[in-house]
Amino acid sequence: MISDMQMDTIALKTSKTLLNFSASVKLSASEKNSLKKAIVAALNVCDEFALKKGKRHGLGLTGVTSLQLSMTLCGSAKIKSLNSQWREKDYATDVLSFPVHDDLRGNEFPLPPELELGDLFICHQIAIKQAKEYQVTWEQEIVHLYIHGFLHLLGFDHEVSKEEEVIMQKHEQDLVKKAYQLIGWGKNG
Repeated sequence: MISDMQMDTIALKTSKTLLNFSASVKLSASEKNSLKKAIVAALNVCDEFALKKGKRHGLGLTGVTSLQLSMTLCGSAKIKSLNSQWREKDYATDVLSFPVHDDLRGNEFPLPPELELGDLFICHQIAIKQAKEYQVTWEQEIVHLYIHGFLHLLGFDHEVSKEEEVIMQKHEQDLVKKAYQLIGWGKNG
């Protein structure tokens, strides 16, 4: 089993995102390898979305050559504590995002070449529960939650308005579909 909070850096030569991954839940070596493969697909589609210009690709963050963020796969007690402390909501949630920048979507200000996005926390227990509910694998649900959180780190927020919810949902659906295709998954893996 992986020990508590073991850090791992996940990146590929093709990806322009460096992800510092940690898990405070126990994962077997095979679970960790399976999850890493899934996360790499999410990294690739998300950095393409963030860095390439044009409507077909995404934001085109000017001057940025790479992205950095951290992701912690944690238990329900940890995410409940964070949700209570930072959002004043006393319950466990599936994903929390802590962005460095308020909103990167206008990109009218200079950005560093190596852009730090922030931190994601994903609840392992809730991901497993939701995977069963949505009839997908737990790795697929983690990919979905990663993409959802990543969009929040860029400044998308479905809780602001119905219009913003529609915009974020469209990007989320497109990116999840691309990640699933990249790894060779159908809807049900």
